[in-house]
Amino acid sequence: MEKAAVVEKKISSGFIYFFGSFGGILFGYDIGVMTGALPFLQTDWGLQGNATITGWITSAVMLGAIFGGAIAGQLSDKLGRRKMILLSALIFMAGSLLSAVSPHDGQFYLIGVGSS
Repeated sequence: MEKAAVVEKKISSGFIYFFGSFGGILFGYDIGVMTGALPFLQTDWGLQGNATITGWITSAVMLGAIFGGAIAGQLSDKLGRRKMILLSALIFMAGSLLSAVSPHDGQFYLIGVGSS
């Protein structure tokens, strides 16, 4: 009885680079959207004179990216890719819900959500 030949599909590097670049594109888009929303938050929440809170809101996204990037590889090795993607999606969903229900003067919701 002959063994079936294993056929490996090779994915082109251009395909991988194209979809890999979406991470940076989406991160930049997220920062651009946040920058566009910031003047409205400053007006609605009275943050015009409070550069500290405004800075924390905007830098929380960067802190979350640094923290997530630092531990994502190790957690992916331990949990597996599928579980890690599911966990990331759950964290994103929780952050989105917290952003949606943040009360008036809810800047601390956005700081906590941005870093998650």
